[in-house]
Amino acid sequence: MSEYIIPPPSTLPPGSTVIDYMRDSGGPNQDESIGQQERVITDYCKKYGLVLTQSYSETASGRKTKNRDQFIKMFDTVMTSPNQLLPRGLLLWSYSRFSRDIVDFNYYLYGLIKRGLIVHSLTEAIPEGIAGQIMLSVKAYTNADYSIQLGNNIKRGIADRVTAGYSNGGLPPKGYLIERDNIGYRRNGLVRTGIKWIVDPDIAPLIRLAWEMRSQGKGYTEIIKATGGIVYTNKGSWITHFKNKSYLGIGKAGDLEIPDHHEPLITWELWEAVRKVEKERDTLYHYKRFRYPSLLSGYSFCIYCGAAMVLHTSKDYRCYTCGKRDRQRGYQDCTEARKVNAPKVERLILDAVFNRILSSSFAEELLSDIQKQMVDTDGIDREVGKANNLLINTDKTIVRLLRLAEGTGDIEEIASRLIDLKREKSELELQIKKLKAQRDIVTPQVSLDAIELVFAELRKQIQNAVQSGEILTAKKLISQFVQKIELSHKNAIIHYTYPLAIQAVSEPRLSAHKDDR
Repeated sequence: MSEYIIPPPSTLPPGSTVIDYMRDSGGPNQDESIGQQERVITDYCKKYGLVLTQSYSETASGRKTKNRDQFIKMFDTVMTSPNQLLPRGLLLWSYSRFSRDIVDFNYYLYGLIKRGLIVHSLTEAIPEGIAGQIMLSVKAYTNADYSIQLGNNIKRGIADRVTAGYSNGGLPPKGYLIERDNIGYRRNGLVRTGIKWIVDPDIAPLIRLAWEMRSQGKGYTEIIKATGGIVYTNKGSWITHFKNKSYLGIGKAGDLEIPDHHEPLITWELWEAVRKVEKERDTLYHYKRFRYPSLLSGYSFCIYCGAAMVLHTSKDYRCYTCGKRDRQRGYQDCTEARKVNAPKVERLILDAVFNRILSSSFAEELLSDIQKQMVDTDGIDREVGKANNLLINTDKTIVRLLRLAEGTGDIEEIASRLIDLKREKSELELQIKKLKAQRDIVTPQVSLDAIELVFAELRKQIQNAVQSGEILTAKKLISQFVQKIELSHKNAIIHYTYPLAIQAVSEPRLSAHKDDR
């Protein structure tokens, strides 16, 4: 065994049960690969009389724990194991194999140590006690900095290759072919190959035709027919095609765009003409928005289960329905929900906006609230702090439950608790937003006339947008002060960015009251 291998500490005497975690990010050709680590750790346990009970290994980046399934499995197993089944130690090749992210490193490492494990690196001598903890902290920062610098070097290398006219790999865009060049030799003596894109003489003319047709406002079906289905047969493929700057001859390396990387198939004038057509179709002429404008979608929710309301159209009938019940297609998922007549509820909501929210009486009430709040905002700040702490604790509880569900498989038993926690999280986020709005609205230079003037202008803009059929514009204006709307077939609760909510009963007459929640 190599001399650089560190013997186990005194806290891991012969006979101790241990597990190991092995990781590499370069495959079997990398130094200190999983194969080598496995052989060394096996010999290590034999030499020092350690009982290896479980091995965890994977090929993954050490920068983040995301997608490191074996690592998460190892951690969850240790954290949930009964004390009598808990191993005494965890063997690592090095602490950089554990994690190169500082937050992850501290969270997982000290979580295992707190659970009672002796974490030991075979290649790094770490003293026991406080001195060892300080050294571990230094190593964590050193490993994180190394990872960042390595990532930057890789990005620079990729950028240099793209600047030189080469591709990062993968398939070229439609209309181009691959041409390979020998650009040098690797350290192991193998030839280094560079990939360039050259124009495909068979497909390129069809690509230019497609861009010309799109600039004239032609639809995807017509373009597919004109190109004979050779480029794409699926209309959805053209959506990303007409957003691809590669056809301008631009090479990409992350956020960096390199002009003259390869031969362009279109001009900038043609690109801008297509962009104009795409923008017009996205905003004005998308058939769903044009035929089925929706005033309340996006910020209206089922009053019973909290799911987003969705718009349904059937011939001349428009209605909102609970999204959860609609997706599951079953009454058992939201038993109280019913269809809500869209024209009727939209009229009622607009009536509340014009005559309740943006009214003179509400302006007076709002001014009174402002004057009261001007006295002292410390109480609001304290409430915001309390709500933020509750939100942080709720997020942590959700994460712990998700990990527990993944580790035990008892997802059904935990699901109801997760639903409650997510509802609590939404309520806390809403509470924080209301409190911040309540605090921010405190302005020393404010008058009743100024508030009424703002309200009058908003009423005018919303009315004009609705009357001219510009539903998206009206929706954008309303969303400036409406947080959310809770809907049912009987009533609607409108939540505002001010500390106020009005209940509009879905009856021929509209009644309202403050929501004290």
